[in-house]
Amino acid sequence: MDKSQINDLLDKLNTGSFSPVEEQQALNYIHKFNSDGPTGLTDEQFFSAEFEMWNVIDRKSRPNHFRLFRNFAAAAVAVIICTIGLYYYTGSESETTHFVSYTKDIPAGKDGATLTLGNGKKIMISEASAGILVDDKDISITKTSNGMIVYKVKSSENEGTDYNMLETDNGQQSKIVLPDNSVVFLNAASSLKYPSSFSHLNERQVELSGEAYFEISKDKKHPFIVKTRNQGIKVLGTHFNVNSYTNEQATKTTLLEGSVLIDRKYVLKPGELAVNSDGKLNVMPADIDLELAWKNNDFYFRETSMESVMKQIARWYNIKVEYTDPRLKLVSINGLISRSKPLSVVLGRLGAAGQMRFKINERNVIAMPQ
Repeated sequence: MDKSQINDLLDKLNTGSFSPVEEQQALNYIHKFNSDGPTGLTDEQFFSAEFEMWNVIDRKSRPNHFRLFRNFAAAAVAVIICTIGLYYYTGSESETTHFVSYTKDIPAGKDGATLTLGNGKKIMISEASAGILVDDKDISITKTSNGMIVYKVKSSENEGTDYNMLETDNGQQSKIVLPDNSVVFLNAASSLKYPSSFSHLNERQVELSGEAYFEISKDKKHPFIVKTRNQGIKVLGTHFNVNSYTNEQATKTTLLEGSVLIDRKYVLKPGELAVNSDGKLNVMPADIDLELAWKNNDFYFRETSMESVMKQIARWYNIKVEYTDPRLKLVSINGLISRSKPLSVVLGRLGAAGQMRFKINERNVIAMPQ
């Protein structure tokens, strides 16, 4: 396709006077452009480019989902730069404000948790100053300057076992270094129960509700066990993610490296996802970026129902969601957006994607047809 043909096609796209064949030519050109390499744009610019490309290609029948995927959205930049410049990159958030109304916006979630010790004492991590939280003859517990909780075993003489609990509320996340130096990232609305010391235990067993990412220190003599509401996971030393919320139908385990044994039945391999639902275990290739988006402070959706999308958003922003039309729950969403954005920005972009509107009323969100 030479320059004159490209300009002619872009003119037709801009005026809406194009045929299905010409639309396909544009998309083919877009994919070719993308294959030339990275554009240097941020994820937010990718979204803006994609959003405006669909405005140009089909203003009247935009699909009920948005695609922020780099291999598609990066190519949209070629069309937009050629036809309407860079205005939309800086104006993308204002372009979606009419999809959401509110009096007071809600900020993104943040680091924080409640630590309950074996003696029943509770420590509000977000309110505690950095430094030593607990210091006795057997262990010390410290909060670092970046909010991480760190356990250090000072003595292995005490054979008693106290269990501690780290709990995040909606709108909170936390990170902890366990007594065996394993690291756990805890997502919102989650809890982790664990012994204050593994010294006299044959197994390093913890209990999880919600979602967490584990980086387990190697110890062949003392396997690490993660118990959830419907499965057990046995590991020696590995990195994996477990999603086991009580309001979700299945428990999902994603393995990045090493190996884990699920329910003494299946050895999961790196790059695999195990979905445990109603006692049935299904294993499939994992979309690592999708499953670990939360840990990277992103929302990432791939053919995800609006109902599932809003569950994630509700946990992170500590909101309740209702729908004026239950069919809205079935709208399919694809995309990537930072979890650091205020709620109005996230909902505005979902509204633009799914052709719906949102109303924020304190901690309640109402989803309505556009």
